[in-house]
Amino acid sequence: MADTVQFYMEEMVPEMRDLEQKGIFSKKEIASILKKREKFEYALKRRISKKADFLRYIEYEMNLEELRKKRRARMVTKTKMSISDYAGPRRIYFIYKRCLNKFKGDISIWLQYINYAKKTGASRTLGKIFAQAIQLHPMNEKMWILAAAWEWEENANIVAARVLMQRSLRLNTTTESLWHEYFRLELVYIAKILARREVLGIEVSTEEFEKNLLEDKEADTDNMIRLPGVTGEELFGKESDNKEEGEDKKSATDKKLKSKNGKRVKTHTPLSEEKAEGLKSEANPVLRGEIAMVIYRNGIREIPRSFTFRKGFLDIANSFIKPKPLKDDSIQYIYDSIEQDFKDMPEACALVARRAIDTYKVDEEGYAKGVGETVKVFWQNCEDGDAKIWELFVENMEAEYQKTQEENLKLYFSKTIDRIFSSATKKKIRSEGLYLLHINWILNTSSLPVENITKKALPIINKAIIEYPQSRALVLQQIRLLRTLSRAEQITRLPEIFVGALKTHPESFAIWREYIIFLRIAYREEDMSNEQVEEAFFDAIRITTSLLPGVTEERAEVGQIKQSVGAWFLDWMNEIEGITGVRRVYQSLMKKSLPELAFFMASINLEKKNSTDEAESRKAIAILYDKAIHADEKNEDTYLSFLKYLNETSQIEAANKVLWRASKAVADNDAFSQRYSDMLEGRWTEPSFGITELDLDLDMSMETLDPTDHESDT
Repeated sequence: MADTVQFYMEEMVPEMRDLEQKGIFSKKEIASILKKREKFEYALKRRISKKADFLRYIEYEMNLEELRKKRRARMVTKTKMSISDYAGPRRIYFIYKRCLNKFKGDISIWLQYINYAKKTGASRTLGKIFAQAIQLHPMNEKMWILAAAWEWEENANIVAARVLMQRSLRLNTTTESLWHEYFRLELVYIAKILARREVLGIEVSTEEFEKNLLEDKEADTDNMIRLPGVTGEELFGKESDNKEEGEDKKSATDKKLKSKNGKRVKTHTPLSEEKAEGLKSEANPVLRGEIAMVIYRNGIREIPRSFTFRKGFLDIANSFIKPKPLKDDSIQYIYDSIEQDFKDMPEACALVARRAIDTYKVDEEGYAKGVGETVKVFWQNCEDGDAKIWELFVENMEAEYQKTQEENLKLYFSKTIDRIFSSATKKKIRSEGLYLLHINWILNTSSLPVENITKKALPIINKAIIEYPQSRALVLQQIRLLRTLSRAEQITRLPEIFVGALKTHPESFAIWREYIIFLRIAYREEDMSNEQVEEAFFDAIRITTSLLPGVTEERAEVGQIKQSVGAWFLDWMNEIEGITGVRRVYQSLMKKSLPELAFFMASINLEKKNSTDEAESRKAIAILYDKAIHADEKNEDTYLSFLKYLNETSQIEAANKVLWRASKAVADNDAFSQRYSDMLEGRWTEPSFGITELDLDLDMSMETLDPTDHESDT
């Protein structure tokens, strides 16, 4: 190991000598660089190599190279390129290669390697990197897409990009992103060619095009570029060898150059109608989008039942403004295939109904006509459709209402949405989503005073909750609407609502947050006494402590509830009684149960901020940190927070004991040691430990009532 490290160090001598001679680094700096590199090299030669060591070495070399470039740029005298100018990047590439020999399966390192090669403009090296990465990870679609994008965007090689995408699809036939990106590649290529033809004036009629070729004057348009005269032969290359073409070629050659006053003058051969027609995009299968449509047809054959997959193709096609790479008949084919294969899916029906709108942008001339056609199709779908198509109708109209600035159109959309809700009510079309959309529409668009809006919306939400009692979103919206009423009405109605809501939805973080805000405001407004609020908090702690841990994604909010409710309790107690009340609460709770980690960390933070007796505070903080570590012995941040506190208060002996304890508990001791070093150097930021801030907005208004916030609870 030492021999290899010594060999690498000796190879650096010419580079270091060159840096010293140029005056970029001093002798002392060079000695420091060599010492640092030697330390890194020994770290890489461990029996079990660690990815973090390679990445730290690369980061150091990149920073060093940036510093070298800046100093060289500031030098007054320009020197010739020498070994020190390319040794830095070469070493970084070498470290990356050694790292990838050890960690071939780590995609993140490959991506960093690719990005660095792009940044340094190493095209030949980048090609080799892509080849190696794809060979090792043929099932990773991102590698194929990056390689194809590089061939097209950097090398302008559409053929190579197509080959890469086709090979990727042979191996990954059901990977949606590959089909989409190949489709996008073809459309970008077409759009670029069409844009170039428009600038060159090629997309015109045969007569206009021939006239432009033969005229020797600049066209009167901002989109035209004056070009040298071009003959048919120069435009199309050599003719074939048959007799007629040979005669035409000879005639053209004889007439090509004539003498006029001793000067050579270039003449033009008229362009045939057949050849001019061949220049038009309609005559070119590629520019008509036929390759793109082949991709679409093959893609839906491999993935036939995915609506989002089909929609992805449409989103890509509609993302182009001008020029449009796909013709209307091709786009209509995609819509027709979606309508045929997903005729029973409301989302597909809504997408097809939007065809007329999506053809135009909001400010284009045909947009208003497209809106009328879309609304007509939606009403037809709603005749026999379920509640979902009604919801989608409202959502699409709301989206267009938000996009347009034209007052007549906004009024039209508003009237249409009101008509949708009234028609749904008459036909007894009901759903949780439709109720929420109706409430949100009232809140967003009504010009009435806040109290009147609430009174208009509350009957609807109350009726909805009777029909859908298990809906968190409806209950949360009801609570937020009630909070806009007067204090007397809130105190009369909200306690009963919260009892039922927390009994039905004990695992909803948003409802618990609203409940705690209600308690805090009720205390400030003197609607509840100190004892009543404290008792309510203790009941909340009892309920949330009894909740089972959230081990699944569906119950992920449980952990957040457990962490936050206790911290909110301590924050309120600190506000009314100070650190004495905080201690009384956490000591009482610790006797009855083991609270969550966040509870102990909140207690520690309050002890640090508010304690006046240093000795007593140190003792309390040490006990709390010990309890916090017991709550989660493998949490590295808890140890680091404790160590940071001990170092700041000069408790070195205690810090050594905690560090030894952490080394026995954490999963990766080396990684923890590095984090500890970062903490000592001030590069570690203490996390929040899951404690969520409480927004105590005393005045609830339509502006603070976010009607879309219910989505997190749906």
